[in-house]
Formats: sequence, structure tokens, C-alpha cells
Amino acid sequence: MRYFSFLIFLAIMGYLVWPYVHLYQLNDAVNNNDKAAVEKLVDFEEVNKVNKENLKWKSEQMSGGLLPDMIKKGAEMMAGEIDANEIVMRLRAMEGSPWDQTSFAFFESPTRFTIRLGQLGQNPIHVQMTLQDWYWRITAIYD
Repeated sequence: MRYFSFLIFLAIMGYLVWPYVHLYQLNDAVNNNDKAAVEKLVDFEEVNKVNKENLKWKSEQMSGGLLPDMIKKGAEMMAGEIDANEIVMRLRAMEGSPWDQTSFAFFESPTRFTIRLGQLGQNPIHVQMTLQDWYWRITAIYD
């Protein structure tokens, strides 16, 4: 029974450390400017979907319903899609590496992990990772 308990303990500890391993891989990819490695760690379809939803929400909040729909749609179209270059540029623009700038990280649910890069109140970047097919992949980046 002791060995079984130890195996369960190891499995739980491995699960809790797992997202940090992927954060470390992201850190290495950003520091080495390795766009191929970033592409493996990011679900660009989901990141772009969330980015467009955020832009739409921000435009609605800023306009207060005063801007015509045509202007809102034009702003959404100009936003473009996020790619590996843009993610690397955003993360390299911070002072220090992503690993050094990690100020807060927590599980939102068993399949969702959120990381804050930078200090609260100083325009941090929030990175959201989701467990997909046994890999943690970035599914949202909030500025």
C-alpha cells in the first residue's frame, strides 16, 4: 500500500510541475528566437480567436455604442492574426526572460493554467495554457 500511495503522490506532483516544464520550453524558445519551437507550444487558431473576441469586446466598451458597426468591423479586420514572430516579439520586449518575469502562475481548472508575466499594475502579459492531447499549449495571450 505504501508503494501505491507513493506512486499516486509522484503522479500528482508530476501533474503539478508539468505546466512549468512547458513554460520553461517557451522561455528557451523565446530566448533562442526559435519560432519553430514556439509554433509547437502555441495553438494559433485558438489564440487568434480569443484575440479577435477581445478586440471586439474592447471596441464595444470604448465606443459605448457610439461608433457605427462598419468602423468596428474595420478595426477588427485591421487587427490581423497573431503568428510566432509576434509572440516572440511580445515576450522579448519584456525586461528579462519569460521565466524571470513570471510573477504568478496557477491552475484555473485541471485543464487550464494561467501565468502572469510582469508585475501587477505594470502592464503584465497574461498567458493562458490549456491541456490539449497530453500537451500544454498556449491558447490565449492578454496584454
